[in-house]
Amino acid sequence: MKNTGNIARGCLRHTLWGLLLLCCLCPSQQSYAQIQLSTNLAQQGMLDCSPNTLLFIDSKGKTPLHLIPKKHFVPLKSVRLSEAFSKEYRYDFWLKLSVHNPTNDTLDLLFTSGQHRSMVLYRNVYHQLIELYRTDEQLLPHKRLFRYDDQYIPVRFLPKATYEFFVKVNDYPKKDFIIQPRLASYFWENHHKVKAFFDEYVYLINNGFVISILLFVALFVFTFYILDRQKYYLYYGFYTISIALFNLWEYEHSPYFHVFFSYLPFLKFTGNSNVYILLTQLSYYKFVYEFLELKQRFPSTAIIFQWVIRILLGFLALDFIVLFAFKRLDWSENLYWFFQAVFPVLNIVLLAMIFKIKGRIARNIKIGSTFLMFGGFVGFMTQWFSHDTFVLLRIEPSIVFTIGTLTEIFFFSIAIGTRSYNIQKEQNSLFKAMKESELRTLRSQINPHFVFNSLNSIKSYILTHRPIEAAEYLTDFSVLMRSILQHSKEQLISLTNELETVLLYIKLEKLRFEDNFEFIYELDESIDTDEVLIPPMLLQPYIENAIKHGLMNKEGKRILELKIKHLNNFIEIIVEDNGIGREQASLLRKNLPKYQSMGMNINDERIKLLGQANDLHITIVIEDKKTSTGLASGTKVTLCIPFE
Repeated sequence: MKNTGNIARGCLRHTLWGLLLLCCLCPSQQSYAQIQLSTNLAQQGMLDCSPNTLLFIDSKGKTPLHLIPKKHFVPLKSVRLSEAFSKEYRYDFWLKLSVHNPTNDTLDLLFTSGQHRSMVLYRNVYHQLIELYRTDEQLLPHKRLFRYDDQYIPVRFLPKATYEFFVKVNDYPKKDFIIQPRLASYFWENHHKVKAFFDEYVYLINNGFVISILLFVALFVFTFYILDRQKYYLYYGFYTISIALFNLWEYEHSPYFHVFFSYLPFLKFTGNSNVYILLTQLSYYKFVYEFLELKQRFPSTAIIFQWVIRILLGFLALDFIVLFAFKRLDWSENLYWFFQAVFPVLNIVLLAMIFKIKGRIARNIKIGSTFLMFGGFVGFMTQWFSHDTFVLLRIEPSIVFTIGTLTEIFFFSIAIGTRSYNIQKEQNSLFKAMKESELRTLRSQINPHFVFNSLNSIKSYILTHRPIEAAEYLTDFSVLMRSILQHSKEQLISLTNELETVLLYIKLEKLRFEDNFEFIYELDESIDTDEVLIPPMLLQPYIENAIKHGLMNKEGKRILELKIKHLNNFIEIIVEDNGIGREQASLLRKNLPKYQSMGMNINDERIKLLGQANDLHITIVIEDKKTSTGLASGTKVTLCIPFE
């Protein structure tokens, strides 16, 4: 009996040691209940799997796949995840859950662990993890198994089958990090999206609307920069582009919109919007610096702006290095929160300096900047205190920030428009003064030209011993000179005054050439010549050419015609002769030594300048008349002068 008792005690001792050894060799796993599926769930339901899910956190993210099932998992509900999710982006979060389909039906469901950067679903098959599918925010719709949302993975459950799943979750730094494993039917997912659309469509419209306006304004000011080459246009264009990029960055975190960043994922999935905020601030400060001419007008303020711009450039370069060289999203996240604390204070200080600047243009900049700063601050605080989960956009756009941005654009546009108007007004005044100066110069050229010809006529009378004709000619010439001197002070004179001068000039020419040409004069009686304004000495060069070069070289009867008609909205003046024509006259002029024609060239230049300076567009058409046999029969000059 004693031996029997010893043997029994020995067996018990060995059994206990065996159990202890087994416990040492096999890590303890907390038991967890299977997730039971049903036909109703597959039709229209959703099942929260969190109570039946275990969690293992791989803080180094380097645990080999085959060792994952052997790790110690704890209930998901017992773990308090970090609210300030920063360094944890380098972790791998492993979920473990067992799912049983007790029905006789094949159930097609969607699995999700929440909105994360990436998720990989494995099935445990004979203690080996087999990857079923992975989803990632970087995947475009045509690369997803469930193309309508990057957070879902389609899973098929066969009848009476049990599945043990392992899920690897990874994310980037964010304010709210939640792991919520769920199984949902396709019907529930669709209903969930429809409800989200009605809840969030205002934000969809808001973001699309502001992006469209910002891109239009950017295109508009870039066009002005190409035309005007003012630097502030360029900086304002970069500013609006930067805000548009920031809104696109928010927009394209949605799984339903793919415009720009989805094809450049390294610009999208950085965990924060540092780059776009810094670009916006830099462009804004550079615009204000150039637009308000701080360097020329306010040197002390300009120095502070220059230092702020340099510091922001340094931070932008630092953020690029942190993101793309060191790939430390947590450092970039810390920079983000630092900026959120610094920017409001910095903007208030610089805005206070801008408020010291006086003037209408500066006032619009002050108002616009105030709205922008207020909208940005309220928008940030709204997002900080909001914990709503957005289904469609994922990142909630701020309506207040949008209103502030659009109001700022409105007032900044007024400021830019006012500045451009003032510059254009100054340029027009300068241009007009320059053209008036050129017109005065041209008049000083044409008047001596006419005087020279008239004095030659008087000299001819004196040399031919005709004192009476010379005296008569000199009297008419003095009247003509007084008229010319009086009219030379004006840019425009009445047609009455111009005709008086021209008719007196023709009279003098008839005296000089001893009435060897006939003059025909016709004036439309419906024309009020006192109301029609034309440049002084406009007709004289054409009449001079007709007499001197057309008629005086012609044999036989010579005729000069001056006809003035009223046609619709313009006055038509015709100077016509039956001379030898321009071609023959040109050949004769070539044989004259030291001949230089001035009147016609000067007149053409005058008409061109008048059109530019005073918007008086006079058209001139010169025709060479021909006989039926093709011979030259004179010249016809038609002038059309606008008249209402």
